[in-house]
Amino acid sequence: MVDTLTPSQSKVVEFPYQSNSTLKVVAGPGSGKTLTLLHKVYYLIESGQIAPNEILILSLTNKAVDNVITRLFDVFEQLNEKRTEEQLKEIIGGLEVHTVHGLANRVVIENEGIINVIEENGWRGLMKLVSEDFWKNKRPKIPSIKDFKRLFEQYKNQKTGTKDVVKKLTDIMENCGVVTNEELIDRASRYLNSDVVPESTAQTMEYTRNLKDKIKVVIIDEFQDLYPSLLPLLRRISLGKQLILFGDSNQSIYSFLGSNKEAMNAIEDIHTGRDFHIMHLHDNFRCTPEIMAAATRVIPLKRKEMNDGEIEKVCKDKCGVKPIMQNFSNPLDELEFVRDQISQLVCASAHLSDIAILTRTNNQMQLIADHLQSYGINSHKLTAQPDWMTDSRIQFLIDLMKVISLSHREESLKRENFVNRPWKSDFSLIVTLSALKGATNQSIQILYNECLRHDISLRRYISSVPMSDWPAAVTNKRKISNCVIELQKLMNNGEFLYSDDPMQILQKICTFAHEMGFQMLQPTSHRDAEQFRQHLEDMYIILKLCLTNKPNDMPLVEWFLHTHFEQSLSYYHENPVPRAGSRDVLKISTIHSSKGLEFPIVFLMGGLSWFHSISQLEDNVLYVGMTRAKNLLYLLNTKHPGLDYKSATRNIMSNEKFWRYYNTDLNRDIPADFASAIRRYDCLQRKYDGFSMKRRPFSTLSVAHNNKLMRLIAHIARK
Repeated sequence: MVDTLTPSQSKVVEFPYQSNSTLKVVAGPGSGKTLTLLHKVYYLIESGQIAPNEILILSLTNKAVDNVITRLFDVFEQLNEKRTEEQLKEIIGGLEVHTVHGLANRVVIENEGIINVIEENGWRGLMKLVSEDFWKNKRPKIPSIKDFKRLFEQYKNQKTGTKDVVKKLTDIMENCGVVTNEELIDRASRYLNSDVVPESTAQTMEYTRNLKDKIKVVIIDEFQDLYPSLLPLLRRISLGKQLILFGDSNQSIYSFLGSNKEAMNAIEDIHTGRDFHIMHLHDNFRCTPEIMAAATRVIPLKRKEMNDGEIEKVCKDKCGVKPIMQNFSNPLDELEFVRDQISQLVCASAHLSDIAILTRTNNQMQLIADHLQSYGINSHKLTAQPDWMTDSRIQFLIDLMKVISLSHREESLKRENFVNRPWKSDFSLIVTLSALKGATNQSIQILYNECLRHDISLRRYISSVPMSDWPAAVTNKRKISNCVIELQKLMNNGEFLYSDDPMQILQKICTFAHEMGFQMLQPTSHRDAEQFRQHLEDMYIILKLCLTNKPNDMPLVEWFLHTHFEQSLSYYHENPVPRAGSRDVLKISTIHSSKGLEFPIVFLMGGLSWFHSISQLEDNVLYVGMTRAKNLLYLLNTKHPGLDYKSATRNIMSNEKFWRYYNTDLNRDIPADFASAIRRYDCLQRKYDGFSMKRRPFSTLSVAHNNKLMRLIAHIARK
C-alpha cells in the first residue's frame, strides 16, 4: 500500500495508533502532506486499528477541508482492493471532517438550537445602538466596522470597568442567539467540558457525547494556522486521544489572530515525553530548484539550513529559469507588464488556467481583474467561500428572511403561552432598520429601549404601539412603521413563508427591499449591478438545492436559513468551474487564500511598499506566495533583502528549452513549432495596438457610475 510513498511518508503512515499521544508531522510546501494524511487515514482503518467514526479531521479553512474531502475517495479508490464503491462511500461518510468553527457550530446548535454568527451587517446594526458619547475621546472619531469590533472586544474582555453600552450589546446578542466566532469556540468548549448531561436531553446531545467519548484519533491539518483562543476546544477534544498534527511553521501567516507559537507550545504540552513524537517530510515535488532556492532565502531559518547544507530535497530537475523579478514605480506599468507577459506565455503554449496572480488584498484582486477584462482576458477569483455568501447585500436579504421567519415563530410561541422567551427577531430587525434611509442611530436606540421597557419584541412595539405614543425624539416614524408593517404582511403571507417556489421567495423579498429603498442595495456602477445579479443567481441556485433535500415538515425558507451556509459550500465544492469556463480563465487570489494550492505559473504582486518592513509574518507570507509556483515565478515589487534583483532572464516566450521542460512536467504534448509563438504574439500586439495603455487614461479603467437601481430580480426571472 505504501510502495507509492517516499520513505519519510511511509514512516508517518505506518506509525502505530497510541492513545494519549501526539505525532507532529512537519511538512514543507509540495511535500505530499495531504497525500500522506489521506494514506494515514486509510491505513488506520484498513489495519483494523480504528473505525471510520472514531476519526476526526480538523482544519481552520473551508478550502483545506474541501481539499481533504475531494481527495479522500480518489485515494481510497486507488488503494482499495476488496471493497465496492458503495462500501467506500459508507466508510468515508463515517469520518468526521470539519473546520474548527464548523465543529464548534454543530456542538453549540445541538445544545442551544439555531444561532447566528455575527457578520458585517450585524456589526453595522449594533453600531446603530451605540450613542455618540461612546466615541468621545476615542480614535478614530468616525469609526469603521473594524474599529467598532476591536473596541467591542477590548471592553468585553476587561475584567473591571466594562462599559454599560457594551453590556447592553452583549445582552442583545445573547438574547437573540447571536455570537462572535470567539464566543462560538468558547461555548462549544464549555459543552464539551461539561460532564453532566440531563436525562431529558441525553439522546439529543449524542454528537457532543461522541466527540468526548467515541473519537480516538484527532488529525489537525495546517497546524501553523492555530491561535490561542482555539486552545480550550482543541485541548478538550484531544485529551485521551491520539493527536496527529500536519503543518509547517514557516507557512504561518495568520499571526494577526494570535501567536501560533504560543498555541503550538500549548498543544504540544497536551502529551509530553515519550508520548510526543516528531517526524519530517523532506521531499519537495512541486517547485523547481530555482524557485525553492529563492524561496528559502526569505526565511531566516531556511537560509541557515541552506547554508548548512540541510535543505529539503527538491525532486524536480532544474528548468533553467530563475524567478523573474521586476520593480515598478507606476502601478499602471505593473499591470501592463502582467498583461504583456500573459500574452507571451499563452502564445508560447501555456494555458490561461495555468496562471495564477497572487495579491495581498481583495481590492488589488479586483483592480487586476478589471484591467485584464478590459483586454478580454477572463479571470476567476479564488476565495475561501463563494462570493455571494460574503456580499453584504445578499447577507441583508437573508437578514430580512430571518426577521420574517423568527417573528412568525415568536407569534406562534405567544399563542401557545410560552413565557420568558428572548426575542430573537430583534437583532435581525435592528440590522434591517439600520439600512433604512432616514432611520437614525438615536431613533433605533430609543425604540429598542422602549421595547425593553414594555417587555415586548421590537417588531411588536413598532407595529402595535401608535406612532403618537412613540418618544418624540424618534424621527421618520412613518417610514419605520411602514417598513415593519410591510414585513408583517410577508410574515402573515403563507405564499412567502410556506412557498416551495425558490423564484417566488426571491422575488418577494427583493420586491420588498426595492420598495423600501434600502440604500445599500443601490448599485454604484454597471459592474456592481452585474455582480449583484450574479450573486442573486447564486442565492437562487442554493434555494433550489435546499428544495431538493429539505425535510417534509419544514418550510423551504426556514430550511434555507438553517442550512444555506453548508449547502453553498457543498455546491461550490462540487461545481468549482467558473462561469466563463476553465481552460480560458486564469486565477486571481490573495496569498492567504492561495495557501495549500499550486499553479504552474505564478505572478506574485508586491505593490509599491509590500514586504518593505521585514518581519517574520511578512517573510512567511512571501514564502507561501513563492512556493505556490510549480514551474515559473514572477516577483513584482517584492522587495526583500534575501532576494537577488541582479538576475536577468532572457525572453521567456522564445526559451524553447524551458517550454520543453514545462510541457513535459505537465504531461502535455511538446509543440512542434516554437517559432509560431512569436507570430501569434505579433498578431496580438497588432490587435491591441490601438488600445495601447500609453494613450489610454487611467480613469477609463473605472466603469461609469449608474445611480439608477436596476430591476435585478426581473433580469433573473427572464433567464
